[in-house]
Amino acid sequence: MLKAFLVSSFLGAVLVLSQAPWDNFLVIYLVLPALLLNLEYSVKGNTIYQRFICLFLLIGAFQYFYYFFGFWWIISAFEYREELEGFKYITLFGLPILMIIFTIPSLIIPAIFWNNKIMRFLSLSISLSFGEYLRGNIFSGFAWNNFSYSLAVDDNLMQIFSLTGPYLATFLLIIHSQFLVFLYKRRNILLSISLFSILPAIFIFGYFNIDKSEFIDEKRFVIVQPNISQEQKIKNDDPLGTISNFLELSNHDKVDLVIWPESALPILLEDNDKIKEYIFDNLPNNSYLLVGNITRNNSSYRNSALLIDSNSRTQDIYDKIHLVPFGEYMPFKNILSRIPFFKIVTGDTGFEKGNNIQAIKTPIGVARTVICYEIIFPEEINPNNNDIDAIINLTNDAWFGNSSGPYQHLNSARFRAIEQGVPVLRAANTGISAVIDPYGRVIRKINLNKSGYIVSSLPNKTKKTLYSKVGDFLFFGVLMLSVLVLLLIKMNRKNERI
Repeated sequence: MLKAFLVSSFLGAVLVLSQAPWDNFLVIYLVLPALLLNLEYSVKGNTIYQRFICLFLLIGAFQYFYYFFGFWWIISAFEYREELEGFKYITLFGLPILMIIFTIPSLIIPAIFWNNKIMRFLSLSISLSFGEYLRGNIFSGFAWNNFSYSLAVDDNLMQIFSLTGPYLATFLLIIHSQFLVFLYKRRNILLSISLFSILPAIFIFGYFNIDKSEFIDEKRFVIVQPNISQEQKIKNDDPLGTISNFLELSNHDKVDLVIWPESALPILLEDNDKIKEYIFDNLPNNSYLLVGNITRNNSSYRNSALLIDSNSRTQDIYDKIHLVPFGEYMPFKNILSRIPFFKIVTGDTGFEKGNNIQAIKTPIGVARTVICYEIIFPEEINPNNNDIDAIINLTNDAWFGNSSGPYQHLNSARFRAIEQGVPVLRAANTGISAVIDPYGRVIRKINLNKSGYIVSSLPNKTKKTLYSKVGDFLFFGVLMLSVLVLLLIKMNRKNERI
């Protein structure tokens, strides 16, 4: 069991290389078949409980090191406050454990149906994909680095998300990768060919579905990336210089909307009318401004996006709904604040979450504004199925420095564009800002740790995608059908014994 545990751990660590910024897609053909073979040789037991424990240890080891190395970038966020140095390592080692706990119910399926090779590979595919759904939705959820995001290696492969979303795409990818396991036996050659054909089918679908980018010339915007380091933002020793930098990057003719990133300015705009007037005196005529800023709600504060018109009047406000646990708020604060260590963390006021998910009517169309990591949750982008023209993502990835985090965050935005069939306009403080078309292609971008701007017309959206209409219902339909197949195979085996 120890050898199997170490093998699973190694495979989980290696699979991280399939994600951005490495994008080594071929790694899945090494890791996922090897994981199944390792489990086949190591999961023993005559009872469901015994098999469940074996699967928990081995799949848990695989997941732990996939999450550990995949989420490594998170610890960068704790380097800006000395009092949180200890919490940095609790997060690094503890977050993967929390993710594994969320996925535990998904192990029941393979524990029940671990009878032969076909049942094993199918039940493992169900388990891993359903586990992804659970970790992305239980409690606050953290839908980061889904296995299917390795499809970002090719624009055509990505298009399947317009039908499936991330979780069904993961299921299909895992099933496809197992064709190697069945290739060596002649009696399984047809099954192997069928599994292999999944990826070419996905590619062909994308090839015929993808189209050239079209733009609406009369809807123009500018995205600003000021490249203000987190140290500078925290010191806040030159607020007027910060504003001047933004204005210099924003000043372009014939622009309908100026987009600044999350927590762009070190002041509360709603409390500083003179500053707002100064900003609009120096912005292009008749331009609106969409800016990330802190707002006050009685005695509480919110992480917000403000839409301000050319007369410096606030027309609309979106308040962030999905706050970062331990970063923007402390879960179970009344309990955790009693523990001496957590008093350091819970001492801050934190943010209050917004009331509802809403689209904002901007000069370039109706936009769903998402702040920071809200972009990683596919089911929260447009739950009311509104007719939106764009997704605007305001973020501050300066917390994560030169790590893999900003690249992976950008990939999440690309997949949300495909799922909804609308462009994503991404304004990131230090990068990576981008204009992403509805096919997930990065039309223009500003690289990490660079200052600059993007002036562009709005890419035209596509027709409504299947995923935007039905969400993850198709995923659950396929899972239920797969479980039904497993039941039929299991019943047939029992009948044969009789």
